[in-house]
Amino acid sequence: MSQSDREHFESYRPQTLAKHTILKNYITAYFQILKQDEERIYYVDGFAGRGTYTADDGSPVPGSPRHALDLIASNPELAAKVRTIFIEQDDKLFAQLEATFQSFYDEHPNVHEPHLANGTFSSEMTAILDSWKKRGVAIAPMFVFVDPCGVDGVDFAVIQRLLQSQRKCEVFLFLNVEGVRRILGLRQNMGETLVRLLGSEARVAELARIVDSASTTSEREEAIIRYYEDLMREYTPGKYVVSFRVEKEERRTTSHCLVHVAQHPRGFAIMKDVMWSVGKTSEGKGGLLFEQASYSTIVMLFRPEWDSIKASVLEELRSGPRRVAYFYEELVQKPASRLCRTAYRTALLELEREGEVLVLASDGRTPAPKRPARKGEMTLGEQYYVKRP
Repeated sequence: MSQSDREHFESYRPQTLAKHTILKNYITAYFQILKQDEERIYYVDGFAGRGTYTADDGSPVPGSPRHALDLIASNPELAAKVRTIFIEQDDKLFAQLEATFQSFYDEHPNVHEPHLANGTFSSEMTAILDSWKKRGVAIAPMFVFVDPCGVDGVDFAVIQRLLQSQRKCEVFLFLNVEGVRRILGLRQNMGETLVRLLGSEARVAELARIVDSASTTSEREEAIIRYYEDLMREYTPGKYVVSFRVEKEERRTTSHCLVHVAQHPRGFAIMKDVMWSVGKTSEGKGGLLFEQASYSTIVMLFRPEWDSIKASVLEELRSGPRRVAYFYEELVQKPASRLCRTAYRTALLELEREGEVLVLASDGRTPAPKRPARKGEMTLGEQYYVKRP
């Protein structure tokens, strides 16, 4: 790791806060669901850094490892069941990580002592999986956070093996879209970084051809994201893939994506809701996007993306009434869906206010009874039906 990579931890930026908020909110749900049936659960941080960041005022800010440990330590059931693995390659950052966690463990002896490894994500995770296999240790559910500072270090083969090892294993990773695009531009001098990221030289060549055929920057960015998502769906058991795009701070292009890979539709649906709540767009409705350079507080008269979402809802109702649960559960769990429960709920309520949708009682025929409001907004339970007037 270079000095500039170490300096990454000297500034806590809005996009880092967004990433950590998604991480915290999702693993809270992941742990709570799995602790009901599992005796062991693992949280793995493949690029743990030093464990903290530095805010603008010089104060320390928890990094992803501390967020995870704080959550685990706050719940006795989680403290008893969740084990942690923290991997960091850089010697200097690893020494700081050790000091941070020794202090934490001294103050929270109720948690399992973290397993700390000084090495690459690929080598250390491979060694752990090999050791478990040799000793006949059953693989427990794992949430694996893969968050390098750049492109290098994300290993497709290791991620594939992790997902294949346990059906409840999920991966949440940082895909440096800008970095991939830059490396592809090097042509014959790309090195091995993208081969590890994508899993083979043939895939790198295929992606290069696709990107070369794109005519705009946004098309090239979209091609990289969709290609990586498709690789996960095709070559791993993780059929439920969703990406959260982060825009650069100073330019209207994609910096990176946060990609979640799951093997169960429930995790997929929950993660989309979590991402949507953190999303920041000029249209003001949340989403799978964190705008920075493009973000504006000006009220938009035309909202192309949001209007298309509402149009898709009306199209679903063209054939007749639908239970609200159809939108909240069935549609959001389809692998190709990019919408979440919150998006559908907001769209349905807005369409109701505009007179485009009528809400029916649970029998699907009579008008719905008076519905309670929550936080100033009407509720819309999944037992109701909706139809076009």
